[in-house]
Amino acid sequence: MVLALIYAALRLRRYFHAHQIEVLSSCPIKQVLLKPETSGRLAKWAIELGEHDISYHPRQEIIGTTRQGCLEEKTDQQWTLYTDGASSKEGSGAGLILTSPTGEEITYALRFDFQTSNNEAEYEALLASLRLAVKMGAERVIALTDSRLAANQVTGEFEAKDKRMERYVEAVQRITSSLKSFTLKQISRGSNKRADALSMLALTMFRAPL
Repeated sequence: MVLALIYAALRLRRYFHAHQIEVLSSCPIKQVLLKPETSGRLAKWAIELGEHDISYHPRQEIIGTTRQGCLEEKTDQQWTLYTDGASSKEGSGAGLILTSPTGEEITYALRFDFQTSNNEAEYEALLASLRLAVKMGAERVIALTDSRLAANQVTGEFEAKDKRMERYVEAVQRITSSLKSFTLKQISRGSNKRADALSMLALTMFRAPL
C-alpha cells in the first residue's frame, strides 16, 4: 500500500505539491510509517512522502450491514460516474470515480493488460465504471465522459460504423438495460481532470524506478 502511494506521488507530483492529499484506506499506513523502528525501504518511503501534505483516514464502507430497507433507499437514488481512458505506446488505462447518492466516492486507476486505441480505452473505462456501479447496487446512473465519440455513439447521435465500436455500444447497452435509468453526457476535459489524472496514473505507475 505504501509502495502504491509512492508511485502515485511520483507520477502526480504536481498535484501532490499543489493540494492537500487525503488517503482513504483500511490499512494503518500512517501508523506503519511513523513507527520508531521503521527502517530500510519503509523509512526511505516515509521520508519521501513527508514532503507532501498528506492526511490518512479510514475508508468507510458504502454498502455493508444496514437496517432492513436502508439499502433499497440508497440504491434507488442517482449515482454519478466520471470516466476517462488513455492510450499510448506504453499501454492503456482508465480512471473512474463513482459517487454514491450520499456522497461517498470510490476511485480507481486501472491499467489494461491489452493494447487499445484512445477511443477503445474510453469505452473500456465506461464499461468498467458501469460494472462497478451495478456491483454496488446502483439503479439510477448518470455517466460523464469527455469522449465525444463514445457519448454520441451510445446516445445514437453518431452512427457506430466500425464493427469494434458497434460491439462497445452493444456492451454498454447490455449493462445499462438492467438499470432503472441511465444518462450519458459529454463534458469538457477540464471538467474531468480527476478521472484524467487517474487514467494517466494507470499508464505510468508501473514504470517508476525505485
